[in-house]
Amino acid sequence: MRVWKLKRNRADTKKMSEVLGISEISACVLANRGIGTLHDAQKFLNCPIDEMYDGYLFKDMRKGINLIARAISKKKKIAVYGDYDVDGVMSTVILYKTLKYFDSDVLYYLPHRQKEGYGMNEKAVVELKKKGVDVILACDNGISALNEIKKANELGIVSVILDHHEVPYTEDSKNNRKDSPPEAFAVIDAKQSVCPYPFKNLCAAGMAYKFSKLLFEKMNMDFVLDDEFLSLAAIATVCDIVDLKDENRIIVKNGLEKAANTSNPGLKALIIQTGISGRKLNEYHAGFVLGPCINATGRLESAQLAVKLFAETDSKNADLTASELVRLNAERKDMTAKAVEIAKKKIAEDGLEKDKVLVIYDKDIHESIAGIVAGRIKDTYYRPVIILTDGETQAKGSARSIEGYNIFEELFKCRELFERFGGHPMAAGLTLKKENIPILRKRLNESCNLTESDMAEVIRIDAQLGFDDISIKTAHELERFAPFGRMNPKPLFGSKNVAVSALRVIGKNKNILKFTFIDKKTSKIIDGISFDGYDEYCEKVTHKYGADILEKILNRQLSAPDMDIVYSLGINRFNSRETVQLEIKDFRFREDF
Repeated sequence: MRVWKLKRNRADTKKMSEVLGISEISACVLANRGIGTLHDAQKFLNCPIDEMYDGYLFKDMRKGINLIARAISKKKKIAVYGDYDVDGVMSTVILYKTLKYFDSDVLYYLPHRQKEGYGMNEKAVVELKKKGVDVILACDNGISALNEIKKANELGIVSVILDHHEVPYTEDSKNNRKDSPPEAFAVIDAKQSVCPYPFKNLCAAGMAYKFSKLLFEKMNMDFVLDDEFLSLAAIATVCDIVDLKDENRIIVKNGLEKAANTSNPGLKALIIQTGISGRKLNEYHAGFVLGPCINATGRLESAQLAVKLFAETDSKNADLTASELVRLNAERKDMTAKAVEIAKKKIAEDGLEKDKVLVIYDKDIHESIAGIVAGRIKDTYYRPVIILTDGETQAKGSARSIEGYNIFEELFKCRELFERFGGHPMAAGLTLKKENIPILRKRLNESCNLTESDMAEVIRIDAQLGFDDISIKTAHELERFAPFGRMNPKPLFGSKNVAVSALRVIGKNKNILKFTFIDKKTSKIIDGISFDGYDEYCEKVTHKYGADILEKILNRQLSAPDMDIVYSLGINRFNSRETVQLEIKDFRFREDF
């Protein structure tokens, strides 16, 4: 079930449109995003790179930079300890290539997803010591590694943590929280309560980019890798699904522009291998084309392969590695489709349909795709989901949540059930004994306060429009609001009682709906398209009017029913001609037919 809600704001959108030189519709969208000053609007629309914050505002940033600079000058052996997802890979590449540029004695280490799991482990720390490592520079992990950092300290390894995950904490008898981070030499994480950094939602690669920039400054050298690293950070920022506002928006908008003409042989090869060379890269290409290929290495092989690709200097070797990433991603897609069906069958067989928090265990789901499957099931049932499967010795899995349910907080309350655990309000990873799975399911559901309305997906509409309000100029303006993602969704609009003068089914698989809409009040005609609504349209028409009516509509023997529609404004570019096109997000039928 979906609920449509119209956003409200008290801004003087007419004045905003006059000052900024944009339409009132665009001004309304800005106001709905909480942008109410000229400076904030210009920052949002233009994303100037010089509006990024001073990296030294991070607690311990100066300590970390000074330590690494000393380690470089004294030829200490440094290990960059990353993670196996896109953010972990890109932050590792940025830091590794930075240190290599300064001729450091450096290596990188990424844990094996199946054999080691997320984050640091003591065995790896011991192995790094045997290799002569003096300094560990952890990125995209480390904030929860209390025992591992303690072990490193005992072995004489100095650690710097560059992380963006939630900080462990303790509570006193009055439920007052106190941060309890590892005892590393420097802990750089904006989520710490004592950290003054003004933006709390950088991903690890964004932090690594800033760390690298400061290190170049410390070494009195020009930041010659700026464009390359900004591109890598942009891809990671999109893939890690952090808030696309403020600094993240600046990183992504500028970084993706540079990525299209990157000097990085590995990124260039992957862009070519995925068929998006020569295009203006956007957040879709980063999140749904490049990102899955990078993630596939950590899921099915080793994320070391992805780091190798982006650290590669030879274009022929880069081509070979990039083709392997594409092959692995194709394999991953097939595995994911089968696993989603397994999970849906499990929900039905185990009678979990009424659970508010879905905790699903199945040994046949590959642990490497648990997070993707959890996300797909969450989207289907719109409730928090935990997918668990067999790890090396225990059950392992991933959690994905919905707005209004902080999965990290809820799992933290059950932390005694876990062997390992960490994450965000919207996602988490966990390891536990199999016998604890039913206990976890029971406790999460008994303590869950989600209501039926909480579990109804809310579609938030920026404005209700008549077709006379829609123009190609406004569609162009709204393109400037990209990159879109978490906390900056594509603007959505609604129109009521729209007539459908024509409906065609198009596409290679005959599953794309092409509409011709008419505004009944003005008789203005605008085309619309639904890329993923075919099945739902057929289901709704059949339920409301019958299968015979659906057949006649699809065969163009009968006019389609009038609709209320929710859509974004797109631009259809064909033969050097541009026209506005409504990209349908949701629809409902009028009572009359």
